[in-house]
Amino acid sequence: MKVIVLVIDTLRADHLGCYEYERNTSPHIDEFAKEATVFKNDIAADVPTQPSFTNLMTGMRGITTGVVSHHPPETIDDSLPLLQELMSSKMTTAGVSTLYGMKKYFTKGFHYFMNPVAGAPQRLQLVYAEEVNRYALEWLKEHYREDFYMFIHYWDPHSPYEPPEQYREMFYRGDYKDPNNHSMDALKATPLWQFHKWWVEKVAPGVTDVDYIRALYDGEIRRVDDAFGQLVEELKELKIYDETMLVVTADHGESIYDHGVYFDHADVYQNIIRVPLIIRYPGVFPAKTVDGLVQNIDVTRTVLDIAKVQHPPYEGINLLEVARGEAKPRSTAFSDQAVWTIKRTMIKAEGRHLYKLIVTYDPGFWPVPDREVYDLSSDPKETKNLAESNKRLLDDLELELRRWEDSMLKGRVDPLRKIVEAGLPAKKWVQDVLARQEKATYEELRNKIDAPKPAK
Repeated sequence: MKVIVLVIDTLRADHLGCYEYERNTSPHIDEFAKEATVFKNDIAADVPTQPSFTNLMTGMRGITTGVVSHHPPETIDDSLPLLQELMSSKMTTAGVSTLYGMKKYFTKGFHYFMNPVAGAPQRLQLVYAEEVNRYALEWLKEHYREDFYMFIHYWDPHSPYEPPEQYREMFYRGDYKDPNNHSMDALKATPLWQFHKWWVEKVAPGVTDVDYIRALYDGEIRRVDDAFGQLVEELKELKIYDETMLVVTADHGESIYDHGVYFDHADVYQNIIRVPLIIRYPGVFPAKTVDGLVQNIDVTRTVLDIAKVQHPPYEGINLLEVARGEAKPRSTAFSDQAVWTIKRTMIKAEGRHLYKLIVTYDPGFWPVPDREVYDLSSDPKETKNLAESNKRLLDDLELELRRWEDSMLKGRVDPLRKIVEAGLPAKKWVQDVLARQEKATYEELRNKIDAPKPAK
């Protein structure tokens, strides 16, 4: 058996053609999706990067492993077997990623681990898909006759959005420096602008149009889509494309300017926690669309079950059974954020409705209510908070969330509460940058933030 799990960092599901995006950002992924199972509502169990990859490799949520943030002391129990570690008992395992620079356990269990920017740790998040492919394709040429599990990690859609020239204005027409366009003004009026401007002004000096930044993000997706196309072509050249289980997903999405969050993955709104999940394995996974709820922890169990590898009782469900209609999707999905804000969300499928509850423990830099409730079925962009107008719905959802937390924690301290006590990791980042540039205390800067929306 051959398995490739490909994770495209910071990739919003709704910026792919196979997820109904209007721009042609992903022709190769879209073509691949025609022969695959496309899960339309895959929810990352923890965001952003480090906790999400921990989900994928452990098959467990952060509320169980304790990794919910980018807080340095967070780590997993060394006895916890990882996906690649279990797969290595039956086949050769290989990884192409820079994640070693974040958590050392991300390399555990690989026979081969290739870091394209080894020796240049400052490029941990600035590695390019072409560099990743150079290692991945060469390894495939040498090992394609073997059974293998391969993990590939592309970073390109992550900020700074700096695609090569041919992609820069592929999705933009107009003058991005138009003095009559004021859509960047809202960001520039907040202290967080100081945190972003170093790369925004580098890639688009004098930019006034926020949609140009969106176009750069889409250009990064098109770049990584071309790299994916090269990977598929290599698998075909090696005549192993149809015998390979190929999983395409993301660790989290991105907010371009949604909910007042610019160019980051700093919340639990759908643009950040809803990620693509596409699985192609001819003769095993059907070519179809699944609308029901699934989560990234489900990938772990699914790969191990299909490979017939013994594993602990992971928290995931078997996606193949869901795809074949032999099992139901999830009735509820949960996600945490504890880097820029501290929040927990629950999404509940109830009849034709998809209700979402967000509980905020620390709003971070964007003032929001303590409780938010949305009906995603009629309000997918989460614009109408029902928490005040439908108290009964709020109470029912919150009760269900509390019962779930109790069942998961079993008397342990909630990892989110630990981050509340330790303080948001982003607080120090912003404090260091802004205090240096504006010569003000963090508290003075924090009080200036009011999260305005972009101008029309």
